[in-house]
Amino acid sequence: MSALVYRVATVAVFTFVAVAAHAQDGPQGFSAGLAAGISSSPYVGEDDELGAVPFLSYQGNGFSVGTNGVFVTVLNQPNGQLEAVLTPRFTALSDPDSSALQGIDRDITADIGLRYTWSLAPQTEVRATLLQEVTGEHDGQEADLQITQSLIAGRLPMQVFAGATWRSEELSEYMYGVLPGEAQAGRPAYAPGSTVVPYIGASAAFPLSDSTSLFGAVRAEFLQDAITDSPIIDDSASVGVQLGLRFAF
Repeated sequence: MSALVYRVATVAVFTFVAVAAHAQDGPQGFSAGLAAGISSSPYVGEDDELGAVPFLSYQGNGFSVGTNGVFVTVLNQPNGQLEAVLTPRFTALSDPDSSALQGIDRDITADIGLRYTWSLAPQTEVRATLLQEVTGEHDGQEADLQITQSLIAGRLPMQVFAGATWRSEELSEYMYGVLPGEAQAGRPAYAPGSTVVPYIGASAAFPLSDSTSLFGAVRAEFLQDAITDSPIIDDSASVGVQLGLRFAF
């Protein structure tokens, strides 16, 4: 499986496990399914590709475990919820296909942190997430702030969201930069510094039966100049579209 297909499939799983098991207030039990997606890549020489992957998750009483990591409720209040998070971070730079990216190979890492979800209004949530890398690859940090509005279009529950992700110098270099040992002719070493990536998107889930649902999502990220100036980046935006089936049991 190419690095980009792996990235697309991973993003799909992350998106739809979140849709299926929103926070810690969903029904308890296992869920499984298949998520497929296509995503544009901002990396030089990486084509848009289609990927598909199965997923499995378990929703317990105050915790969830799945492909997107482990989430444990630390504090549950009427209008807010604090969770401890342990989550993997996948990257399209893991064994990339493009000849322009040869010599660059990033490892999968893991982050630990906290996530707070605040109910701003009955159908509106604000979510803040703070993460620290713990696998010793770059020691970077990430902070994400997102606002989500839930809607009902006929029988179709939908969510639209917007937010921004701040990444530290170390994480930004790991994701978008060229390390000194990776520099070569036409590809100088590059460190973008800390970065902010705004994004928008929407997701929806359509129930087919009591235990089966069809879900989909679209998300667009917009890269700032410090990222697009990197010699391994040739696009200022990345768009992903995902579709899948989820079964609860």
